[in-house]
Amino acid sequence: MAAAARGLIFIVCAALLVPGLFGKTFSEAERYSYLADIMPGDWAATNVWLYSTDCTLARGTWLALCEDGKLVPISERALADDPGHALLLNGWSAATGRRATLPDVARLNTLLNTLGLVTLAGLLVALRVWGAAAALLVLGPAEYLFWMGTSPHWSYIGVVSLAAVLPLALLARAEGLLGRRASVAWIGAGLVFLAGVALVRESIGIMGLLISLAALFWSGVRGWSGVKAPRSLAKIAGLLVVASLSFMAFAAPRLAVAARDASFDMAAAERLERHGLSHTLNLGLGFVENKFGLIYDDDFGYESARKIVPDIVPLSPEYFRLMWKLYFGYIAQDPLEVARIYAVKAGLMLERPTIYPGPPLGIVIAVAVLHFLVLTAFGWWRRIGFSQGLVASAVSLAFLGLFIAQGMVALPSHMYVVPANAFVLVLAGVITESILRALLSCSSLVLNRGMRS
Repeated sequence: MAAAARGLIFIVCAALLVPGLFGKTFSEAERYSYLADIMPGDWAATNVWLYSTDCTLARGTWLALCEDGKLVPISERALADDPGHALLLNGWSAATGRRATLPDVARLNTLLNTLGLVTLAGLLVALRVWGAAAALLVLGPAEYLFWMGTSPHWSYIGVVSLAAVLPLALLARAEGLLGRRASVAWIGAGLVFLAGVALVRESIGIMGLLISLAALFWSGVRGWSGVKAPRSLAKIAGLLVVASLSFMAFAAPRLAVAARDASFDMAAAERLERHGLSHTLNLGLGFVENKFGLIYDDDFGYESARKIVPDIVPLSPEYFRLMWKLYFGYIAQDPLEVARIYAVKAGLMLERPTIYPGPPLGIVIAVAVLHFLVLTAFGWWRRIGFSQGLVASAVSLAFLGLFIAQGMVALPSHMYVVPANAFVLVLAGVITESILRALLSCSSLVLNRGMRS
């Protein structure tokens, strides 16, 4: 009955707060239609996605282009691009029988952001983290839906929200915050979302996988302590199954490509069909002035590789292996210089706000970490009846930490950090609710003492 009531509250609140801005943004995607006939979109890979939908309609393929009567892997034209958007657009064209256009890409980004907002808020309601759910539903539409575009970056706040579902559900199950049926449903949904996240953005998929594995480890520790061996071993076996499924979900891009290659006759792809990490890590050292002489520029990376292997294919598996060697070589050559570069880039991110108006991100994180540590060290989460706040804070801080780490090793661009606002809102809601719960707890204690005296 309580779960049904929470579900009804969530549906009513979401119906009141989300559709207005969603409808406005979704309809305004039509502004990109003028580009369809006179010029391509400004993000090169986006145009390749649209061309691939032509091939979907003509040959029933996915992640492929039709050129001169032959099938060409999409990775040969959309360089170092994650396959998620192209795959979703291929599926949409197959279902509707219509070629995708730039407005469809903008609408897809809006839908992904809306799905992330509603799903994360729904899970928080299921966990009874009312403050965080309210923060998302009231303030979230402006962060998730106020803007949109035709590159993949515009969907990342929704995508990272979906990535948080699995670790939240795992920790909630370990802490006894979800019943058996609800936890199975949310963990199953989280695995599906992790697969989708890995398809759309590899780096966010890595975040979701790492935090989920950490949540599984904590669940194992909780399951082992104070439980008889046979039952504990059964729990550990279940966690290992979920871990295996998590790795399978993260492998969704490789599985999609393998299924395509097995289904259609086409030449093997020379380039990697996902973003790849080593190229970005290597060039990330060149974002600030450095003693290695590196420059953050794709062409600089290609030329550096050709100096070592003249006939290397840029963004091929061999290229990425070479980039790993160069990257670790720079670390071995001067680790202090690498640490300095990373510290400078971290400072660039922490000194700027991500929500306007608002304090710098560094202050936001410092306050959230201090709040988390104090309440954890003194056991106040349980004292104020807010164990679910501990779970929401732990997952949110983990994602924020990984966003900072991503900017340190790659590009500290504002565009790549802003998706972390999903967790800034969650933390703001958790902190506010914990203060209110503490005040209510103190007032109840004072009242009870007064009545006894």
